[in-house]
Amino acid sequence: MASIGFLIRVARGKLEAQSLLLAESVRTWGGALSGAPVYAFTSPDDSPSEETMERLSAHDVSHVELRLDSPYRDPPVLNKVFVSAWAERELEHEVLAFVDSDTVFLDDPRELTLDGWLAATKPVGNSRTAGSTGPGDPNEPYWQRVYELLGVRSWPFVTTTVDRARIRAYWNTGLIAARRSAGLFQAWEEALVRLFEAGCVFKKPVLMEQVAWAGVIADIHDRVRILPEEYNYPLPKRTLLPPGVRDLELDELVHVHYHRWGHLPGFLGEVRPPLDSGTDRYRWLEERFPLTPTIDEPFRWARRSAGG
Repeated sequence: MASIGFLIRVARGKLEAQSLLLAESVRTWGGALSGAPVYAFTSPDDSPSEETMERLSAHDVSHVELRLDSPYRDPPVLNKVFVSAWAERELEHEVLAFVDSDTVFLDDPRELTLDGWLAATKPVGNSRTAGSTGPGDPNEPYWQRVYELLGVRSWPFVTTTVDRARIRAYWNTGLIAARRSAGLFQAWEEALVRLFEAGCVFKKPVLMEQVAWAGVIADIHDRVRILPEEYNYPLPKRTLLPPGVRDLELDELVHVHYHRWGHLPGFLGEVRPPLDSGTDRYRWLEERFPLTPTIDEPFRWARRSAGG
């Protein structure tokens, strides 16, 4: 089994409660990987409270403070690129996995320790926004420009996880892993900077880290492990998933992405199709939701389901 280290980014605000829950989930449900190293990366300009860091330490999480001074840190989700590149240069684990803080592990993520791949990731949910179905798609000229700037020779396709459309390989980075020896995270950093410096920025800059990641791993597509449905499971979009996938219970899932809805009181009860409230995983999450600070707004995906 490959040596693995988990990377998370912690900042003041919602990421504090999210990161604590994520760390606890690794230690509680991670199985053979429950003792794996977890690294919490902070920056002086948005550092979390001392209490948060003490509680993370209680879960045996290592604190790494980085001065992230790149001009390409806005929006803040781009920080994951620089954190991952630093970890690849400085840490010695065979596999490094960056995990979004608004997620939890509910079982042993053993796929991340298997041999035979250089990157492990999962396609985006929908073909809309930045995806391209190929020639004739409004986004196709943008993707051709990305490929040109990054010197990409292969133009692979994937099937999106929610609307099941065939698009140019484009990945959700809520959970990504890379074999350290491949140097992919450092290439990711270089690609992001190159795209920004060239002015090749998508109209929604929040998606740039995913665009850059797609460019970096396009030419090694045959060595990319597409993670199963049980990983990076988009719980708020459960009602939109294909038959079979939408009915998976929490005790059948490995890694769940709840997004901001973990801060909404009663969120688990709003999910459709309904989750089995009798499982250990459901009770565990129910005891910890809602996270602080709470939000007060309609649960969007439940409302869409009610409308058909």
